[in-house]
Amino acid sequence: MPANLPPQYLEAEKVYRQAKSAAEKLEALETMLAVMPKHKGTDHLRAELRARKARLTHEAERQAGGAARVQLYAVPKEGAGQVALVGLPNSGKSRLLAALTGASPKVADYPFTTQLPQPAMMPVENVQVQLVDLPPLIGEATPPWQRALMRQADALLLIVDASQDLLTEWATLHEDLPNMRILPVAPGVEPDETEGIVPKKALLVATRSDLPEAPENLELLALDVGERLPIVPVSGVTGLGLELLKQRVFSALGVIRVFTKPPGKPADRTKPFVLERGSTVDDLADAIHRQMKTKLRYAVLWGASGKFSGQRVGRSHVLEDEDVVELYA
Repeated sequence: MPANLPPQYLEAEKVYRQAKSAAEKLEALETMLAVMPKHKGTDHLRAELRARKARLTHEAERQAGGAARVQLYAVPKEGAGQVALVGLPNSGKSRLLAALTGASPKVADYPFTTQLPQPAMMPVENVQVQLVDLPPLIGEATPPWQRALMRQADALLLIVDASQDLLTEWATLHEDLPNMRILPVAPGVEPDETEGIVPKKALLVATRSDLPEAPENLELLALDVGERLPIVPVSGVTGLGLELLKQRVFSALGVIRVFTKPPGKPADRTKPFVLERGSTVDDLADAIHRQMKTKLRYAVLWGASGKFSGQRVGRSHVLEDEDVVELYA
């Protein structure tokens, strides 16, 4: 099966070949992995790039003086998806992380409080989503490891302060991110292909929206942003908009929750399998165990994707969120 690699991949591959340091090569590899289409034709190439990434990580560790220093900047993905918090100095990212996750990052009313990536898990109903608070953007001086983490993430939360000049903050983000070869796009929108640019699903989150000056600032922001990105007003102090933001984040990730059940017993709705939207019964079996995928004959299904409860379906049946499935080998 052909790989059908997009122009962004070919541009990143060119950057990889011209890179001088291990850090620059790692950044290019992250871009290549992020823009590569996911299908059977790219499985071998994806595995090869991941092997290259592992070798380069060891090389970067040696250049940095040891593994401990590199691990400070590495954030392996966990949960239903990884979402990076991106913003300018003192935009309220750390306070928002604490409000959404219950974590205790360092929070202060002065800029650059966050120096390292701060991961924490955000509960959304019966799943966990990983949020990563990143240091503030500093334009072209934003380090390669931070750019790589933004490309690695499944989605971005662009954080602005509703009590300040929102138009200036938005204009800075709108200019800086494409300069870092990252294009924020609204979830569900098919982005235009641009060489060297990685499209990332994003929400524009306005913190401190409980303050008196926020409504007027938000109205001006909405006029400027238009339909380009959804705007979610929130407050880490009062809790304004936090539940809505959780739901928007889950929706933006493009995943579904599927429950399995043994014959004659109820489904365990506390531990769903999280799959990409568009996944099939075959994909569910593979997520459970490779042997199950090999032996699977059919499934019985309850949920939105079936015509009726208890419908017998084949391996290629496309699942929907909160389907319940019995697998028969």
